[in-house]
Amino acid sequence: MVIVPRIAVVSCLSTTPFIYGIRHEGNLRAELSLSAPSETTRLFADGLADLALIPAAAYPTLKEARLVTEYCVGGVPKSLSALLACDDPLVEAWKPYGKLPCAFALWVARPEVEPETVEALQYALTYGLERGYEAILESPFADDPGRAYEGLAHFDYIFDNQKDKALKKFWDSGLKVAPRTNPG
Repeated sequence: MVIVPRIAVVSCLSTTPFIYGIRHEGNLRAELSLSAPSETTRLFADGLADLALIPAAAYPTLKEARLVTEYCVGGVPKSLSALLACDDPLVEAWKPYGKLPCAFALWVARPEVEPETVEALQYALTYGLERGYEAILESPFADDPGRAYEGLAHFDYIFDNQKDKALKKFWDSGLKVAPRTNPG
């Protein structure tokens, strides 16, 4: 019996390539749920999603979560000036760490998710990131694809050691951040 993984993803500009990859890459058959950040966290916490892109601030509160894939939704110092100018409380809390690279959202999986499923997700995310403009053309942002594609340049999708260290410092600071219901 084939088990179709349930994937929860925040629906916003920054996740457009991920959504496109999950929908179009042929090796990952999944049930996709698009929602607000707090809803993706709730779906995962309640066991209604097997994999999820969750706000990084929520990760320490999820006992069943394990980080997966080499991707995130993040930024690096040179692109953070645009991100830090906004009034989103996930972003607002990062301002004291503005010189560090950051990851605003992370991919997590439940413990029982098979390595093959995580590998298929990784491949689908890569597929989508390699086709960012096509993803925009198929998204709610297609009305102004040039501007939307430029907006993607403010994000860095690689979850590297620097972002991992910065996140650990952020989590260790004890800040508690509740994600907004509409990421914009």
